[in-house]
Amino acid sequence: MMIGNPDSFAIWCDSVPEWSNERFKNGCFAFFIDGRLIWSLRSTLSVDLHMLETLHCMRHGVENEHLFHMPLVHAYNELLDRAFPDIDSDAEDNDFTYLVSAESLSDDGYNVFLVEFEEKARLIYGSKRDVSSTRDLLLKRGEFQLVVREAIKKYKDLSNS
Repeated sequence: MMIGNPDSFAIWCDSVPEWSNERFKNGCFAFFIDGRLIWSLRSTLSVDLHMLETLHCMRHGVENEHLFHMPLVHAYNELLDRAFPDIDSDAEDNDFTYLVSAESLSDDGYNVFLVEFEEKARLIYGSKRDVSSTRDLLLKRGEFQLVVREAIKKYKDLSNS
């Protein structure tokens, strides 16, 4: 099942019965961002979608003018440092405010962040700390959340049928 527009932002997830059991629906999970596929074959769909449902941005705005306007690599590194601070940093906690990667994507090393400003949202993403993989995409504010909500609804509808 695909929700959204793969040329901007979409979620693709499909249960694979051979990988699943009565308690867990395992399968394929991916984000399409600007036509690029960011995927994991190690997804427990209910875990990934529940995690997306509980993201900070699903209940609160994630507006930050400074991060929104930062050059791409600087913004990506800043967001990584906030979410995953070095052990020897003076950070007391991880700041997952802007992190929107599903759990299986994070487990595979993909980091996706959402930063909003005024009527726009910026998805900033990459793989691990490899700045050469870093990309971004501008969306309308709320578009990410709309796709997530629709994916969760359709998944729940399919699971209940």
